[in-house]
Amino acid sequence: MKLVIAERDDKEREAIRWLVSAYSLPIEHVYTAATVEEMMVLLEQEAPELLYVELDMIPYDQWPRATAHVRLFCRRVIAATAEATFARAKQAIDWQCVDLLVKPLEPAKLKQALRTAASLFPSRPSLAAGGEGPHHDYRSLFCDDPAASPHVWLVQAEQPALSPEVIRFLTDYPFRGRARVLPLTYMAVCLLFDLPGDGKEAAWKLLRDWEEDHHEPLAIVAMPPDGRKTVRAQYQAARRLLETTFFIGYRQVIAPAPEYEQQRELDPFLTPEEQRQWIGMLERFDHEAVKRWLQREFWHWTPPFPSPEMVRTRLTSILAQIRRFMKTYRLDRGMTEREYMRLFHEILYNPVLYRIVQELILFLYRLLHEAKQAEEGARADAVERGLRYMEAHFRDPSLTLEKAAAAAGRSPAYFSHLLSKKRGITFRQWLTNRRLEEAKRLLRQTDLSVKEIAEQTGFRTAHYLTRVFKAELNETPTAYRDGQRALPPR
Repeated sequence: MKLVIAERDDKEREAIRWLVSAYSLPIEHVYTAATVEEMMVLLEQEAPELLYVELDMIPYDQWPRATAHVRLFCRRVIAATAEATFARAKQAIDWQCVDLLVKPLEPAKLKQALRTAASLFPSRPSLAAGGEGPHHDYRSLFCDDPAASPHVWLVQAEQPALSPEVIRFLTDYPFRGRARVLPLTYMAVCLLFDLPGDGKEAAWKLLRDWEEDHHEPLAIVAMPPDGRKTVRAQYQAARRLLETTFFIGYRQVIAPAPEYEQQRELDPFLTPEEQRQWIGMLERFDHEAVKRWLQREFWHWTPPFPSPEMVRTRLTSILAQIRRFMKTYRLDRGMTEREYMRLFHEILYNPVLYRIVQELILFLYRLLHEAKQAEEGARADAVERGLRYMEAHFRDPSLTLEKAAAAAGRSPAYFSHLLSKKRGITFRQWLTNRRLEEAKRLLRQTDLSVKEIAEQTGFRTAHYLTRVFKAELNETPTAYRDGQRALPPR
């Protein structure tokens, strides 16, 4: 197997080359490119099975040409980017990348991506018996040969890693009559020449036989013979039909039907109103509303279906709103960040929509719980900061709610709300009570005059202290002192 490494950073190129040599990967030849031009030359010269490419190195004006080269000369792509943006994700989807890695690269993830890509290139199996004519090989999938049209089946496992096992299963399978199995990267094409009818019954039998020994789902697109269409035309129609698995799942035999011939229009981006809805649901921590919105939007699709790529792009638009929410609560780090990146990967590559939506709902449940805890912690922290400031400055007659709120990092109205909610008391009540407690202590333990005590406890005058004292305790400061001194010692 040949690998081209297209990367601007010299050290990263060498690190990837070393990683390939250090691990037991079935890659015999490695070529490196530091520019887009070098990459395209190598693709033309070597036609490698695998390309590792830094997407950031491709200028916008060279993207169409680079795309054409990749599609013509390379079978599989692993992409990397330092910009974890949705534009980069869309580029990776357009190229049907095996993986999109975010820099700085983690060796374990890169190794796993290389191994996954390598597993998609099974050694060429011996083909099933029959159909050995010159018109019934790979050329018939890509050229409009006028040969008679057989049944054309596409067989694909939900998990790409199972592709080699699917090929082995099909190669050994006792098809009825003449058959030929043509392995492709993620699937296999079966050309069947002697099946009666539309072939659906035989396809369901193959599916049941697979499930006797395998738990992973399989899908079969069964195209019956059509004398008006070549094998290539049947194959292209089957590829389009295979996209319906994104909406209906695997464990299916899919046959042509009028409802599949149209494609539904879908705006891949959230409207301003939808963005406001998401902001509101997230700010209210309303996970039930989030769940209902996602289920209403993405579950229970009926034909005609939109393009899966448009749906994936729409999901990444939602992810953009979630990202902003995470930054607000400083959750874009640690385990939550890793879970977010895993979800991003699911949106790009999971082959079944309802699995993506389920993962998104579960992630949002955890995220909203963490955000609510973070908000409550921030509120508590703000109250504690304000109380510490008030404790340190209650003796200052000029202490105000505005100063305490500023120390807490909140507006006066919001700090007052938080204080009332957490302590059940207003700022003014707290301040009066604290000053009175200190005045009572000084009356009990010192011989300071009422005037001196008033000055030391934040009351502007002795008269004001006396007035507050009488209002709260129904006696003067002097009477309180006398009463306390008359008590027997403890």
